Amino acid sequence: MATRRWSFLAPLAIFTFCCAAILIGVLFLLGSPIKAHYLGVLLYFAALTGLIHAWQENGLTTDPKGFVRRFMAALMGKMLLSMVMIMVLLLFAPIAIRVPLALSFAVLYLAFLVFSTLRLFNLAKQPPAP
Repeated sequence: MATRRWSFLAPLAIFTFCCAAILIGVLFLLGSPIKAHYLGVLLYFAALTGLIHAWQENGLTTDPKGFVRRFMAALMGKMLLSMVMIMVLLLFAPIAIRVPLALSFAVLYLAFLVFSTLRLFNLAKQPPAP
């Protein structure tokens, strides 16, 4: 059971590094300056996804019926927190990177949402560990 609890860390780290490489590549090709804001957004989504997965996978093993409530609560919480985060981020970001930063934020939000949903869907289909 201990291996299942932290089993999301390796896939999450690999996914985060892939997203970072793609983000840097796209920004480089577009000629947009690569600022620390982008790293902050990437780390925000990685940390938030990690916290959500720890909470949800724990709920999957302890209360499978309550897992759906946890999943929906996490989706709503992530969306609301992300809306506040993008507003604050765009208020304090330099004007030159506001549009690419907002687009990067939206794409990373969707990418991490798909990663999270697919992973949890696959875990929910598996039989519980003894």
